[in-house]
Amino acid sequence: MVPVLAIIADLVGWFGGAIVSKYTQSIAIEPEAYFSVLRQFMKFKDVANGLVKAEVFGFVVVLVCCSIGLNTRGGPREIGAAVTKAVVVSLIMILVLDYFVTKILL
Repeated sequence: MVPVLAIIADLVGWFGGAIVSKYTQSIAIEPEAYFSVLRQFMKFKDVANGLVKAEVFGFVVVLVCCSIGLNTRGGPREIGAAVTKAVVVSLIMILVLDYFVTKILL
């Protein structure tokens, strides 16, 4: 589902950018011009790279969280600690993998 969320985030970002560029006095660009320039400078490869990265990050989060969750022993206190550990490890893995996946895709 992470690539689906990435597509939704891309669409919301594009339409949000059009709204902001239209109603901000210092920018004042019509949405038609905004989307024309967006199509000119945005390549399909950029969007595809983002979707590949989203898939990799989603897979890593699943692996990390399942590994930590299935190895948790103890009561409710340990479950809370395991959730915190899974979130922290997932975020660190995403930061590290972002560097390497970007190097591979570019």
